[in-house]
Amino acid sequence: MTLASFKESARSRCDIYAFLATIFSQEINAEQIKTLMDSGVLEMLVGLDAKIDHKFFNRPLKEVEEDLAVEYTALFIGPGKHISLHESIYVPDSTGKMGYYWGECTADMKKWVDHYGLKISEKFESIPDHISIELEFMQRIVEQEYLSWGRNDQETAKRCIEVARTFFNKHIIKWVPLFFDKIIETAKLDFYREIATVGKAFISAEVELLNEKTDLAVEGC
Repeated sequence: MTLASFKESARSRCDIYAFLATIFSQEINAEQIKTLMDSGVLEMLVGLDAKIDHKFFNRPLKEVEEDLAVEYTALFIGPGKHISLHESIYVPDSTGKMGYYWGECTADMKKWVDHYGLKISEKFESIPDHISIELEFMQRIVEQEYLSWGRNDQETAKRCIEVARTFFNKHIIKWVPLFFDKIIETAKLDFYREIATVGKAFISAEVELLNEKTDLAVEGC
C-alpha cells in the first residue's frame, strides 16, 4: 500500500466509526435523519449491501423520527428484555463472571479514556464501556492516523495503528460482533438491522486490515 492508500483508508474508516458511534449513542433526531438523507449516507449504506427501504424515509421526518425512536427504545432501553449497549454485560471477567455493569473491562476502558483524554458525555452516566464510546475511541485514533499520513509523519501514524490494533483486540472484537448479531436477530425495522449487518462486516474487515496495516507499517510501507 502507498502512503496515499493508507491515508484514504484511514479517512474512510474514521467516517464509518463516527457514523456507527452516532447511530448507537442515542435515538437519532429529525435533523440527523435529514443529514443522513441529504449527505448520501443512505446511498453509501446501500453501496455496502445494506437493504435500506427508501420508502420508509420518503415520509414526513417526524414520522420517521418517531418510528426510529420507538425501535431504538425497544432494542436498547426497554422496558423488558433489551440489548445492552455495554461491553461488561457480554465479556466475562477474570473469574468468569459476566452480565453486570462496571466489570473489569469497564475499568480497563476507563483507563484508556483517561489516558487519551476522551471526554465522556454526562448522558452515559460515566460508564465508559458504552458501544458509542468505544467506537468513538477508535474513530479518534484512526483520525489521528489519517492526519499523520497527511503530514507524512509515518512514525506517529504507525503508533496510531498499534494503539488501534491493541484497543480493538482488547475490547471491540470481544463483543461488538455479538452485539451486532443480537440487533440483526431482534430488529423489526430495516434501518438498525442493516446497519448492524454492515457494521459486523466492517468489524470483520478491520480484523484483517489492522494486522495487515501494522505489518506493512512496521516494514516501512
